[in-house]
Amino acid sequence: MRKCKLLFIVIVLMLTLAGCKYPTLEKAIAETIPFEVQEVLYKKKSDGITIVLYSTKAEGKEVEHIKEPVLGVSFFEGNDEEGWKNDGPNGWEHAEGETYSIYYENYTKYDDKGNTLKDIYVVFGEINDENITAIEIADKDTEEYKKAKIIKEGNKRYYVGVGFQPKVKALNGNGEVIQQ
Repeated sequence: MRKCKLLFIVIVLMLTLAGCKYPTLEKAIAETIPFEVQEVLYKKKSDGITIVLYSTKAEGKEVEHIKEPVLGVSFFEGNDEEGWKNDGPNGWEHAEGETYSIYYENYTKYDDKGNTLKDIYVVFGEINDENITAIEIADKDTEEYKKAKIIKEGNKRYYVGVGFQPKVKALNGNGEVIQQ
């Protein structure tokens, strides 16, 4: 009996340490994001990692006043042949803003010697001002702006972009900057 318990514990530890992989990205999203995903808004592969922008419901006593969806980003590694794994972090963001919000999420992966293998910065948010027609981002220490992806979902508009510690600006139809 004692050997069976020990064997069971070893098997559970091996499965836990090996990490769970899921056959599809959709299954990995449904099973591993620790919040109820209301809508997957955007998926993009960057440096072998799939970035997933999603909406969810704010949870917790301190945020029960928030009724609208909040935004989260998760990072997944894998493919449909070898399986998918949520490589974290998992969280959501929300700020009350009149024009647009800016959230940052960073994914960094290191080798066993502490060297950086991947360093992906994602900037995302909600667009609240109807005069905003574009969001542009630029890497830190550069003025070379590129358009972020704008996503329309119902009556909401969101944006997402990938860059190195990106700066963000919103533009109206005339190309004029709209302050946050």
